[in-house]
Amino acid sequence: MKQPWFKRNGIFFIPISFIGWVILLCGSAYAIYTVIGLNNSSHSVSDFVRNSVFSLVLIDAIYSLVAYLTIRISKLF
Repeated sequence: MKQPWFKRNGIFFIPISFIGWVILLCGSAYAIYTVIGLNNSSHSVSDFVRNSVFSLVLIDAIYSLVAYLTIRISKLF
């Protein structure tokens, strides 16, 4: 891997290549899809908030892990 896909800015990972932007857009689209699906199937506000926060934290954790690992791998090669 010649060029890293992300740049770290504090606790955030900013995409700096085309593949990084694709990963960010796919994660954002999946988050929107998940929230809309949870909104349609929830019976109460607390049910929606609890499930959507858990889903969004999980999506963000996976995005951060991918970004962190690609930065580390690009430094090795």
